[in-house]
Amino acid sequence: MAVGGIEVWGVLNVTPDSFYDGGVYAVGDAAISAGARMAGEGADVIDVGGESTRPAGKTYGTGFSGVAVDEELARVVGVVRALASRGLRVSIDTTKAAVAEACLDAGARIVNDVSCAADPALARAAAAAGAEYVVMHRRGSGEVPRDAGEPRDEIVERVVMELRRAAGRVVEAGVAPERIWVDPGIGFSKPPRHSMVLIGAVGALRALGYRVLVGASRKSFIGSVHDAPVERRLGGTLAAVLAAAAAGASALRVHDVEPTVQALAVRDAIARASGEPGHGRTA
Repeated sequence: MAVGGIEVWGVLNVTPDSFYDGGVYAVGDAAISAGARMAGEGADVIDVGGESTRPAGKTYGTGFSGVAVDEELARVVGVVRALASRGLRVSIDTTKAAVAEACLDAGARIVNDVSCAADPALARAAAAAGAEYVVMHRRGSGEVPRDAGEPRDEIVERVVMELRRAAGRVVEAGVAPERIWVDPGIGFSKPPRHSMVLIGAVGALRALGYRVLVGASRKSFIGSVHDAPVERRLGGTLAAVLAAAAAGASALRVHDVEPTVQALAVRDAIARASGEPGHGRTA
């Protein structure tokens, strides 16, 4: 159940090489148990991915390695089917139309596209199934450039413009606008300062007319602020998700569901107790 109108999406990487939890849930039974546990902790959506999308750059080196369609299908379809059969709302994180189609047939209700709507076939698959669709901002393969010192407004305007165009391609492919989410793509194609600017600029993304999903969990920008390896970034993650919530995010994509739900619940309780206007808003 969304806390204060904000959904929590649990990240379930069924991969050997994801940047934080690669290999932990690479076996189907472990992944299914993890998804069920996250739902019990309060996750509104379980976001299942079978291919790492870590971007190239200083933190992750050459970035992710591509996975063949058959291999990705073998990793995710059974997990999606098992979780959906339990009545859970499942998202499939993929850039491949064939994987999306199979997972939608298996019960997924959302396609999470980190390619910024590069392949219209992916959106057509979602449209045919009546699924929701997440358009995440990314350029190329997500390579992280150096910070060229652009003004804040320039960063925001560029991402808003590119997401507007990408969402337009998804609409052209047949997905209804009310089923579309946009995601600023924290850490993808962006140095740390850009990621932080965009978390604070969620309102500008909402102005596009779509719900906003923010995935800041354990990302490298946290380590740039407070030098800590990925396994020690929970505190920074909670600070980031609360900032995104305050800026107007409709959903938060996280690895740590229970702490996030607790942080949102306490935030909402404080708002109610203090009479803060707008607490408990719906997305």
